[in-house]
Amino acid sequence: MREVRVAFHIPGAQPRKVFDSLSDFASFPRHSDVVHSVSLEDGPDHDRISTWEVDFAGGILKWRERDRLDEPRLRIDFELIDGDLLALAGDWSITPLPDGSALRFGARFDLGVPGMADLLEPVAGRAMTDTVTKMMHGVFGPTAEVTECQDLAAEPLEGGGGQP
Repeated sequence: MREVRVAFHIPGAQPRKVFDSLSDFASFPRHSDVVHSVSLEDGPDHDRISTWEVDFAGGILKWRERDRLDEPRLRIDFELIDGDLLALAGDWSITPLPDGSALRFGARFDLGVPGMADLLEPVAGRAMTDTVTKMMHGVFGPTAEVTECQDLAAEPLEGGGGQP
């Protein structure tokens, strides 16, 4: 299990505008070459289901996730439904800064390859931070400055974290 965190300073951007741009997942392929496709559908309980195809560690990673958009709190929580990963859960959050907004991404994931986890998951963690950074530079432009980037070993997600 890996945990990654990436934070950005987005100068001159109001938090609500950042949330609107961030939550428009379907536009990501137009902004970033690492995102091949994202499709959206309504889910249960006012959730949204998004289906992703993204460049990842020399291949294409595919998955479906449940997204819970919390506009008043400027937060998006997500959880794996199915796909190439065994488990995935995390969130995006936005906070105001005097000169723009702070955008934070955090995720925990499991590739589902127990015998190779020690070898593959650090590579996948670096690939995830790189992919998230490229996506956000595509959406918000090159002035979106990375202020934090962490890739850590983590404990398994409680409740399976998206296992079928």
